[in-house]
Amino acid sequence: MASLPALDTITEKASLGKFNGFMSSRSYINGYTPTSADVTVFEAFKGSCPDQNIAVHGARWYNHIAHFSKEERAKWPEADLPAGAPPKAKDTPQKVDEDEDEDDMFGDDDDLFADDDGDAAAALKAKLTAEAKARGEKKLEKGRSMIVFEVKPFEAECDLEKLAQGIKELKHEGIQNWGQEHKLVPIAFGIKKLVISCIVFDVKVGMDDVMDLINEKFEDEIQSIDVQAMSKV
Repeated sequence: MASLPALDTITEKASLGKFNGFMSSRSYINGYTPTSADVTVFEAFKGSCPDQNIAVHGARWYNHIAHFSKEERAKWPEADLPAGAPPKAKDTPQKVDEDEDEDDMFGDDDDLFADDDGDAAAALKAKLTAEAKARGEKKLEKGRSMIVFEVKPFEAECDLEKLAQGIKELKHEGIQNWGQEHKLVPIAFGIKKLVISCIVFDVKVGMDDVMDLINEKFEDEIQSIDVQAMSKV
């Protein structure tokens, strides 16, 4: 299982690959609930979103956390980083994680072929690197997530059933499908919220993109959209 890389090197290419593997099976740093650990890691990126070409799951997480205000993030419950996560690179020996970005599989072994025939070694290294990159890209293309949204209307008179059907008709190359079922959950004063889900291709669309798509189409009817849950499928 992938582990969280050291925070002082998390923006480096090799660490981004490791972070991508770590986030591929979770919505937040400590699972499926936002905590102060997400804030700690988010701030380690110093305002720079992870490169989606290297860490699509990391970019998905970063953009989601950035969607919350600083005040909202400050209210999240306190939590430590996952067990075994090194705060700094020097605190743990260098180790290549099995889920680390395969593009950089030779990054720590510059002299791997030093004693071999130069041309043959270079050709072999190039071939293996290309194969690893192709496997990584294929894996990213297959990555999918299920996102559950909470949609709150402006008024109690809003026809949420009609709104749900309208949302399910929205098309995007990154949306595999909308969930067949949806729920109307009471909030207060006769107002209900719509709980609706979809499955997306991680490499093609993020949760913020889907939220923007809904808002653009139904901005006159919707007061707010929030993510209730997100999980890998």
